[in-house]
Order: sequence, then structure tokens, then C-alpha cells
Amino acid sequence: MIPSRTGSLQNRYFASAQLPWVRVGYGDAYPSFPNLVLSGKRVRGLVSALKLDWFNLDLTIGKTTRSVEGSLLQVIRKDSLAREQQRDPQSAYAPINDTTWGKYSYGTFDRDLIAIRPSFGSGEYWQFGLTWLKSKDDAGSIRYGSRPKENFVLGSDFVARFDEKRIEVSGQGAFSAFNSDISSGNFTDAYIDSVYPNDKERIKRARDILKNVITVNENLRPLGFDTWATLAYEVSLGLNYFDNVLKFTYLFRGSDYNSFGQTFLRKDITGVNITDRV
Repeated sequence: MIPSRTGSLQNRYFASAQLPWVRVGYGDAYPSFPNLVLSGKRVRGLVSALKLDWFNLDLTIGKTTRSVEGSLLQVIRKDSLAREQQRDPQSAYAPINDTTWGKYSYGTFDRDLIAIRPSFGSGEYWQFGLTWLKSKDDAGSIRYGSRPKENFVLGSDFVARFDEKRIEVSGQGAFSAFNSDISSGNFTDAYIDSVYPNDKERIKRARDILKNVITVNENLRPLGFDTWATLAYEVSLGLNYFDNVLKFTYLFRGSDYNSFGQTFLRKDITGVNITDRV
């Protein structure tokens, strides 16, 4: 059992059943997808995989963060509320009774996640995969919370091996969309008409398409495609000869790339990586 940040204990559990071609598990797990999308992140929920010779399907549905309600910091008389809100505007305030209010610290939302990766090829000599990830804070999971977030990632990956697996060519890429505050919902027609009068029809069409996968408002990144700040990719060549495992990797990770399934990734870098294991 692991202590939570509120001091109580949180159980960890996992149960699974497996056959040569299918595996189904439920509980606390660390699903392994392409590392740009989902890797090293604990998910509580369903973790399953279908493995056939020519087709595979990995599916994860669960929560990466559990809800923790905000706590009462101070009881405030109603006639002192305006002064306290001006002094500390970052806190949450709510009435306790007719004469007093409470000041609360913000809590943590439930964060739901679903990731799907169909792939083709066994992976022994070649494989090509596509990954789709959607993750969203549940704004109704706590009473005192601020800035619920949402994330969508679409990625692809491949690997090919030659000369008895001594040569390996691999690569992966992913595009992310990230909304840092979905509390206001999607852009309304009236808002678009007033703020973007010269481009309102294009923005409305984009909103109507994108709102099916992510909330579209002023907090969404990217809002346009002038830059590639939400893109990440890498291409590698591995050579295993003369008792050396040599690997060359070219990588790019945009400054605004975000995946809720991969929170340990270093961003805003471009360059070449060379490693050699003797």
C-alpha cells in the first residue's frame, strides 16, 4: 500500500489472465506503448493485448490520477470575504452558512485515459503501428478544482530488422493537442464572430471537427499550424557487429509537445544521439 498525499493509504492491485494469443488484466499497471505516447505511467484500469502473427491490438482504459478533494484552509466572515479574495485571489471560496465562507486549497481531478495501438507484423523482423491516446480531467470529480485539462495524441511507429537482426531501423512520431483549461467549454458561435470576424467560418469548421476529440477554446495548443511545436519524432539505426551494439538516433521534440501518458519526456530538443555498448 502506498501513502497518498492526503496521508491515507492507497492499495495497489493487479490481476490478469493470459493465453498465447491474448492477455487481459485489470488493476494498477504500467502499459508499454511507443515511448513518445505512453510509457512509465501508472494506469489503474483495463490493460489488454491481442497478439496474432500478422495483426496485434493493445488497449488500455483507466485512470492515471485519482481525485483528491481540496481542503478547508480558513473560515471567513461574510463581511471580510471581499478583502480576503483580493488578498489571495488564487484560492477557492464557497459559502459554509449564511454568515461565513470557507477558503479552500484546490484539489486534484480524476484523469481518465484511453490508448489504442493496432499494429501489423509480429515484431520479430518488422512491425508498423498506429497509436491513439485520449486523456481528460473529470471536472465533476471534485468540488474545489481549477483548470481541468485535456490531451489528444496521434502517433505511428515502425521497426525493421535485417541480417539476422544485426541491423535494425526504427522510428516513431507523434502529434499532440493539449488544452490547459477546458472549464469554459468549446468556442461558441457568438465568441468566434466577435473575436475572429475575418476568419470565423474557417474556425467554426475546425471547431466542429476537432471538438469530437478535444475541447476547442483559447487554451488549446496548437491553435494553428504555422509551427511544429506540438510534434515529436525520432529515427534510429542500430548495428550489432564485432561485439558492439552501436545506435544512431536523430530526434526532434517540440516545445509544446504533451502526452499525459508520458510525463518524463525531455522536450524542446533537436539533435543526434550516439550510443555504443561493448
